[in-house]
Amino acid sequence: MTSNIIETETVHVMLLIAGGHQCELSLAADAPLLQDILETIALRSHPERSQPNKLFQIPMEDGGPTLYFPSRSIVAIATDPPVPLPEIGPEPEPIASQLATPAPIVIESKFLKIQNFLSEAENQRILNYVIENQGEFEDSRVGIDDPNYRRSRIFYYFQEFGDLIKERIKQVLPQVKEHLGILPFEITEIEAQITAHNDGHFYKTHNDNGDSVTATRTISYIYYFHREPKPFTGGQLRMYDTLKLSDTLYSMAESYTDIPPTNNSIVFFASGCFHEVRAVNCPSKNFPDSRFTLNGWIRKPE
Repeated sequence: MTSNIIETETVHVMLLIAGGHQCELSLAADAPLLQDILETIALRSHPERSQPNKLFQIPMEDGGPTLYFPSRSIVAIATDPPVPLPEIGPEPEPIASQLATPAPIVIESKFLKIQNFLSEAENQRILNYVIENQGEFEDSRVGIDDPNYRRSRIFYYFQEFGDLIKERIKQVLPQVKEHLGILPFEITEIEAQITAHNDGHFYKTHNDNGDSVTATRTISYIYYFHREPKPFTGGQLRMYDTLKLSDTLYSMAESYTDIPPTNNSIVFFASGCFHEVRAVNCPSKNFPDSRFTLNGWIRKPE
């Protein structure tokens, strides 16, 4: 298989991804990422060839998160200037070492869910406080200019309840670390924010420590609270398993576990695990009927 590299230094790329999403980026003409994307498209015209399913990782600008998507999700690519696709030759015969490569191993993502994490009074007090401060919420932001990647509203400043959740987390942290198989570490910070998901809101697949700004996030937590009876459906936390390809190479598996948002419960998981928030269906569309979470991340030293 040969690669065609053009003379210009920079190629502007528009990626069309399944689900109607798009991503714009600029790459060097000889960037391995660009060549991998072009090769993925070229292979589509050769059904007799095996189609490897790669996981692409594209860091966003301004310190935003990394965009992850499997190669099978690429629908089309446009480049400026035009770039020729690589020539696809016959599939090489496997060598003995390749035949001996072990099959990928699926590692089930671990999480710990604790019911009745706060008292009933504390749970109700947080709910009342959030409803009274609806005006403090702002639209969530990510480093991707794509409204179809995340929709929710965020409240950042609530010291009283931030201190409460952090203190309770410290009390159960030894149990959490043991369950998740995470070695003891010094806590440098516990971040906290309140998120509201209303009708049609969601957050596509991501992890919580995929760039230099978030790299020290070690454990993620999500505390759920909402009106009773629950006025919405959906909003499950989908935890994807990990695919071990070799001793040093890991990817996102297709298997997953859905965790329902249960009032007054908290979920802990390793920040590197891929996860998403499934779409919420809230018929009333009223803010007090939202799926609320007090969520954040526990950081370790660099």
